Amino acid sequence: MSASKESVFVIGASGNIGADVVRGLVKKGIQTTAYVRDEKKTKELFKDELKTGHLTIAVGDYTTIDAYTKAIQGHTRLFLLVADFLTKPTTLIQNKYTFGRIAFEQGVRQIVDLSSVSVSLTGMVGIIGYAHTAAEEKLWALADDNPDQRSLVILRPGGFMSNHLWIDIHQIKHANKIVSCGSSSSKATWIDTRDVADCAVAVLSESVEKHDRNVYELGADCLSNEQRAAVFSKVLGRSITYEQQSMEDFYKALTNHNMSHSFAYELTQYSMGDICQTPTPQIAIIIGRPLRTLEEWLKENAKAFQ
Repeated sequence: MSASKESVFVIGASGNIGADVVRGLVKKGIQTTAYVRDEKKTKELFKDELKTGHLTIAVGDYTTIDAYTKAIQGHTRLFLLVADFLTKPTTLIQNKYTFGRIAFEQGVRQIVDLSSVSVSLTGMVGIIGYAHTAAEEKLWALADDNPDQRSLVILRPGGFMSNHLWIDIHQIKHANKIVSCGSSSSKATWIDTRDVADCAVAVLSESVEKHDRNVYELGADCLSNEQRAAVFSKVLGRSITYEQQSMEDFYKALTNHNMSHSFAYELTQYSMGDICQTPTPQIAIIIGRPLRTLEEWLKENAKAFQ
């Protein structure tokens, strides 16, 4: 892709995935715009990238539609990451539809949407699946309204390895255990957020036609709770065990940390059984290397759990 002809607009640019998408695009010499709420914070976050001349900052949020409409003019691609749905799932659906519609109307040719593997596993069942399934349907309808000029690519990652930093870190640090309500043999699939970002960068930097209407699921390690504890034991150099909690206590612990009923209920439901998508080593074809394992991720983040 020629940097002189293409430019990418990134929504959600200051989060883990969005920031890595911005860095990856700038590294390739692609003109990139980061859409953010806090300009000062973003200038510090991307101080090196700003020096290249390939990064522009646009200030706005989900409510400043006029600012977004003006800022996205002249761009050919959009990375769409909307995470604001924990209390009201329809917010995610409406925001994705609004930003997607305006982008296509302003001449954007390709949207890369960050969705969730819940769409594949549960569909409309559960609040996460409902929000992302409904949002995907609206984006597909927009793309199919003018298929020759509008391309859509969906990324559906499994559980983020970085979730351990907010769900499990306290118990691991202070009690040397991982706690959930599933059995020791219950499995889940994990993915490093950097692999998600690298996949997005690859899609956004290659021809629109190559990836048009592809849905890419992303999952590296499918591990049982017991296997997960073993990985932590190996890397941290001390015994980390798995403890099965009652579903009532697990749900209560989540809601006590201000998690909404719907989100806590779905996480409880997931944790009780297998939510293991088929691992996707074939993503290496797109990103040019194997997906990172949980062990590799943990080695880089071990200090947080000490």
